[in-house]
Amino acid sequence: MLFEPTTLAASASAIAEAVETYGCEPRTLFRKAGIDIEAMLKPGARYPMRAMIRLWHVARVETGDPCIGLIAGQKLKPPALHALGLSWLASPTLLDGLRRIERYAQIANSALCISVLENGNDVLLTLGFEAENIDPADEAVDATFAVIVKTCRLMAENHFAPRAVTFNHADNGHVSQYIDYFRSPVRFAAEANAIHFDLETLRRPLPAGNRDLAHHNDKLAERYLATLNPERVQDKVKELLLTLLPSGTTCQKTVASNLHRSVSSLQRQLKAEGVSYRQIVEETRLSLAKELVTEQRYSLSQIAYLLGFSDQANFSRAFKRWTGRTPTSFRDAEADWN
Repeated sequence: MLFEPTTLAASASAIAEAVETYGCEPRTLFRKAGIDIEAMLKPGARYPMRAMIRLWHVARVETGDPCIGLIAGQKLKPPALHALGLSWLASPTLLDGLRRIERYAQIANSALCISVLENGNDVLLTLGFEAENIDPADEAVDATFAVIVKTCRLMAENHFAPRAVTFNHADNGHVSQYIDYFRSPVRFAAEANAIHFDLETLRRPLPAGNRDLAHHNDKLAERYLATLNPERVQDKVKELLLTLLPSGTTCQKTVASNLHRSVSSLQRQLKAEGVSYRQIVEETRLSLAKELVTEQRYSLSQIAYLLGFSDQANFSRAFKRWTGRTPTSFRDAEADWN
């Protein structure tokens, strides 16, 4: 990685709140970890990932609780995750929310990689970190999974539980505490950090879902992500496409011009980052297409125009290539769930 991985400082507020329940003074712990506690109150501020690993270690030692990550995760409030938290909370379904975590996970930690895969009626969320020579704290993984399940319960307004949870780290001797919290089978020393969900549950419409609000915060999330690595051109392209696509514009020349680059320069920089302009356009189109088709506000011909396709037929062919279903069958299936 070109840049040292960082963690959103506001997320450390959950650690501060958690250690207080053990009678520990947060300022003392932060000082021992070499972290300025005041930074977590500044919007958008970040801590180096290595510093957060030290903080987790100090918190575990001072509290004497190997489950401190699980406890801290339950304390974290979604708005502490910047635009990601707000976009997540406004998602119309839990599945949409998980897709947003997948898309914007780097807001929480710039090395964090989350993948969401559907397989029949099972949805698998896996968690990993791309940080050279840095091993994440076990407590950070515990906290992340606790936050995900807590937020799903908050959004669904019920006693939500995943199908199963697996951790890559070893059993710390408190498996019953994990089972009590997740209300599902838990396994340690597994091949991957993963949560299994029921697709039917994830696709149910949520009482507080608000697509317009979610879309607004998506744009804020894209802008914030772009600031984490100012040299990453693909983030700037994605942010710009979110603005241009609804007007039907996907011209590479227009995007390059807006980014003050020639088309050849843009292509060269994207290639160096391992992506192509076409790939970014398709990924962005797919995300917006699913949302527009599902919400049924526009006709399919209008959606084709909004996503920059020349006609509905081209859009339908692309949508089937992306999802394996036509827009009509996809929309009908979503209507059946609702």
